[in-house]
Amino acid sequence: MIALVLAVLIAIAAVVLVAWPFLREPVTADDRLAAVGPEEAERLALVEERDRVLAALKELEFDHRTGKIGDDDYGSQIGPLRRDAASALRRLDRYGSGMTAFEIPDTPAEPVPPPDEGTPPMPAPVPEPYPPPDEADIPSPAPQE
Repeated sequence: MIALVLAVLIAIAAVVLVAWPFLREPVTADDRLAAVGPEEAERLALVEERDRVLAALKELEFDHRTGKIGDDDYGSQIGPLRRDAASALRRLDRYGSGMTAFEIPDTPAEPVPPPDEGTPPMPAPVPEPYPPPDEADIPSPAPQE
């Protein structure tokens, strides 16, 4: 009987111990973002403008290639968009290294040295067809006579 009461008390203590963080009133931390300064706000606005103009250029190129926009309309719209993109990029260049890692284009860490004069060039790797030819072919049934 004492063992049963002791087991129940241990079980209740374990449940209360596990549930305690969920039962008490949560303490909220200050999770507000730090306010950006005027210079950072201007840089973010320029990044947004650059992205907007480059997306518009990409869409215009796509529409022209697919035939949705004729040559005349394309010619009249491409100039102002290119000027806007160049202007946004020039103004963004003033901020220099303030770019984040997502905005910096990938560049190789070190240049690849040219091959030696005496060694023949390596052939380009040939991609393996997918699926392999023997797995893609469906066997044909034997001709019935």
